[in-house]
Amino acid sequence: MSAIINNYKFSFILDLRNTEDDAAKVVDDIKETLTVVGGEATATEDLGVRDFERAADRRFAQGHYIQMEVAGAGSVPAALKEKLIHDKRVNRIFVESV
Repeated sequence: MSAIINNYKFSFILDLRNTEDDAAKVVDDIKETLTVVGGEATATEDLGVRDFERAADRRFAQGHYIQMEVAGAGSVPAALKEKLIHDKRVNRIFVESV
């Protein structure tokens, strides 16, 4: 019996203030982690740096936005969030089922 493959759209807000890594390096690291949890990135779009409409912290008033289309099992979103929760370069993760 084959596993059911779902499609997801992940949106990441990156906080690159305290790191020497650029967005491309962080995206590559996210893709590696995604492979470990059983997902596959089918498309990636770098939306660049955008200002927040309402910043909770004046020192962090903008973030680097990345969107990634992912194919994987139903457990992939939760597993990826669990792996990235301690990565200080990833500020927010939003997941949509497509």
